[in-house]
Order: sequence, then C-alpha cells, then structure tokens
Amino acid sequence: MSRIALLEPPCTDQAGARLARMMPGDAPPIGPFRMFARNLPMAGAMHGWGRYELGEQLTSLDGGRHA
Repeated sequence: MSRIALLEPPCTDQAGARLARMMPGDAPPIGPFRMFARNLPMAGAMHGWGRYELGEQLTSLDGGRHA
C-alpha cells in the first residue's frame, strides 16, 4: 500500500508560512501537518480544527478537571 508523502523542504513560501502557523515557537512541523500542507486549502481547514483539538478549549469545559 502506498502512503501520502510528507512535504519536504524546501517548500513554497505559502506552505512554509502555513506550517509555521501550525507549530508553536520554532518547533519543526510534525508529520501529519507536513502531510496536510501538501494541500493548502485542507491545511487551512485542519488548522482551525487542530487548534481546538490540541488546545485548552476541551479541558476548559469541565474546569480543567479530568476523570
């Protein structure tokens, strides 16, 4: 089975800017984000969803308590 290749540097300025917005600080982009950046409209959509899923919004629903 073939896999979707990850975006490798050097990449376009648009893809580089998108990846920089998806990662905190100067951290290198993780594999899933490099895969999403192969399709910039999808990367834009995934960015908002990823910020929600990986952010603190989910834990704030119960005041930060975990079961």
